[in-house]
Amino acid sequence: MKRVQYDRYGGPEKMYFGECDVPRVGDGEVRVSVKAAAINPFDWKLRQGAMKLVTGRRFPKAMGTDFAGLVEAAGRNVGNVTVGDEVFGTVDFKKSGAFAEAVVVKADHVAKKPPQLSFAEAASLPIAAMTAWAAVIDRAQARPGARIFINGCSGAVGAFAVQLAISRGAHVAGACGPASRDSARAAGVAPIFAYSDSEAYARGGTYDAVFDTLGTLDVGHGLSMLNPRGVFVDINPTPGRLLRGMLSRRYKLAFATMGIKHLPEIAELAASGTLRPAIGLEAPFTDALSVIADAETGRRTSGKTVLAF
Repeated sequence: MKRVQYDRYGGPEKMYFGECDVPRVGDGEVRVSVKAAAINPFDWKLRQGAMKLVTGRRFPKAMGTDFAGLVEAAGRNVGNVTVGDEVFGTVDFKKSGAFAEAVVVKADHVAKKPPQLSFAEAASLPIAAMTAWAAVIDRAQARPGARIFINGCSGAVGAFAVQLAISRGAHVAGACGPASRDSARAAGVAPIFAYSDSEAYARGGTYDAVFDTLGTLDVGHGLSMLNPRGVFVDINPTPGRLLRGMLSRRYKLAFATMGIKHLPEIAELAASGTLRPAIGLEAPFTDALSVIADAETGRRTSGKTVLAF
């Protein structure tokens, strides 16, 4: 089968289309014929070597984490899906491989695709929605009446975070770029600030949680925006931010892997319209190399970029 892969860590020029054997299915695994795969910044960060201490130096390595498609084979001890089911899910980042004609994953890394969603929309859910769930529900504990500030409220993770928080009855304020103010307002964010208005954030009162989706909000400033029991939630840890955050029990990290077990619930929320994936660009798999490179080097869309097979 054909897949996107690379032989050494580095920039987009390291990617190429390679041929590999169709993976065998083991116990507790399923093989999915991929119909759509969503591109995440995490994908090219892995190829750049950001996690090479974990991913190692055995090459070639495949790319891609989020996908949707049809189950074409299932191993023993698989009970949540069967052959022929339409599913969506994510690949363990240590293996990756969603930018391929087929992928083998653990069965608990997939959920049945809601019939209301296209394959492209379903492929847009996993990493972004799981990260938002881990941050807003697990860490920030969104609840009726809670006040949550989201820095980057219109991005892939931020938009899902807004939708999840509001669905739990929380009030959401946030910061976004000028081009996204209307969509953020329509989603229920109020008040909305420009990123440059950091001094104005706190004047809106104290928050039960501050969620920084971008890694651009100073940790000290974010902590100052909280009430005494509030938490600062981060998904972009750096040594400096971790050190600063370690000085406060109110600094919490959230990771997409924390949300894998909630994929069925994410599917239900997407089916009901509570979670609304937005597609910015749908391109054929044959254009994968140029499309990934464009996204990586700054040519972004207002929604998710998806490869269609």
